[in-house]
Amino acid sequence: MPKKKLSHRLVKGLDPPEKQIEYYDERETGLILRLSKAGTKTFAYRYRFKGKNRRFTIGKFPAISLSDARAKVRELKVEINNGIDPQAQKKKRKYKPKELTFKELADIFSKQHLPTLAESTQKEYQRIIKAELLDKHNWGNIAVSEFTDQHVRKVLNQKGYEEGKFTMANRIRSTISKIFEFGLKKVGIKLNVNPVANTSLFEQGENVRDRVYNENEIKELWEFWETKPEPIQSYYKMLLLSGQRKTETMRMKWSDIEREKPCKRIEIKEDGRPQPKAFLADIWTIRYNKSDRIHEVPLSEMALELLDKLKPITGESEYIFESPINDGQPLTSVKKTTEKIQDLTSVSDFRLHDLRRTVATKLEESLVEQIVIEKILNHKAEGVTGKHYQWYNYTDKKLKALNRWSWRVKSIISGEKAEIENHKTG
Repeated sequence: MPKKKLSHRLVKGLDPPEKQIEYYDERETGLILRLSKAGTKTFAYRYRFKGKNRRFTIGKFPAISLSDARAKVRELKVEINNGIDPQAQKKKRKYKPKELTFKELADIFSKQHLPTLAESTQKEYQRIIKAELLDKHNWGNIAVSEFTDQHVRKVLNQKGYEEGKFTMANRIRSTISKIFEFGLKKVGIKLNVNPVANTSLFEQGENVRDRVYNENEIKELWEFWETKPEPIQSYYKMLLLSGQRKTETMRMKWSDIEREKPCKRIEIKEDGRPQPKAFLADIWTIRYNKSDRIHEVPLSEMALELLDKLKPITGESEYIFESPINDGQPLTSVKKTTEKIQDLTSVSDFRLHDLRRTVATKLEESLVEQIVIEKILNHKAEGVTGKHYQWYNYTDKKLKALNRWSWRVKSIISGEKAEIENHKTG
């Protein structure tokens, strides 16, 4: 291979050869210039690493000048002297796998995790992801490994301090945290810590709402509901009597109700042996379309009275709480009635979810066991034991607790004190 004292003028003036040729630079050892038949001029560096010949392509002339090529060779010589093979490093960079973006992680989260949640919760997660994170803050193409708490703070501060929506800022924070927690545990994203970990909730926001209605408020609410048409009034009453979620109650179907369903409870005989005992209960079965889970709600006496009252009104429909506007469809909103409750009663801060919390609190006041309350509310089981080994559904204890609550509601709205047992259920 010929050697030449390369210069900018010489390199520029070289004509295309009949066949490819390479020139060694006499000034910078290892630098070569390859000249193709098409006239392309390429700088490269030839070197030995661990006894083997290596070749590192630097770039084409004139995009890479001769002086730049010589400087690059000097950099590469330093790497080799430090035990680094430049060509091997170049291959690693070239074949580095594409990093997961936030949008890709959010898509995985939406497909794998969201179907396990209630439909209304799914929609809110999807809205926050799209509107707040992808559209407004352009998080879509950011590599997951690049996220820090500063990314999160920017989003939260804008929503809280600039827009004055502190409660929503807290909900966005919760959504972001869930996505990255899912990524760390289920996807194995390259982050040492959830970027939400070093951020705080806004105290101005609705961090924890613990509103529970007292007996006077319950009586006032019930009397107000009585002024509303069906099935609106019975919908509110069912929420108070059953403690179930608002959307699941709206979609309650006549086919979900089974009267006098055979059930079993376990009684312990005097000798300590368990003995199954059959009993009948009226059951409302809530089915989750995207999973195999079901939730059975024993219906109290007052709940059954509501259904009997509604049967002549919506009995021909699929849905118990059929929409007064859209025939054959369930209620989808009671916003206007809720606003009237806030305006026309003393319960100016009324919210549907507070009915569910009120049921749980009143059951606890009646000394119902906490696990029975959790089963009534259908809170997700935690831990290995709760998820995999507790198959007893507590139907008998749930029925007893809800009947107890039904008697108490009846006494509240009538103004009479019912005689209610005050020992633990079961």
